[in-house]
Amino acid sequence: MLTVYLENHGQDFLEWDIEDGVVVGCRPFQESVWVGTEVYNPDIKPGQYLIVTTSDGLPRQLLYPVEKVEEKACV
Repeated sequence: MLTVYLENHGQDFLEWDIEDGVVVGCRPFQESVWVGTEVYNPDIKPGQYLIVTTSDGLPRQLLYPVEKVEEKACV
């Protein structure tokens, strides 16, 4: 599992947990909005913008760049 930290531009979500290309956790807010979202970037790195499927079913680029990525062991 990856934890992706997004640059803070005043949005309600700053961290995503991503497993197998799907958001499984979101902090500090909007978990109900983002959990289940598909992420299409194969190798996520700082400075990248994530490509995701939004609620309308279309692929879009997230407005906030990745600040940091941590790989976490699944328990």
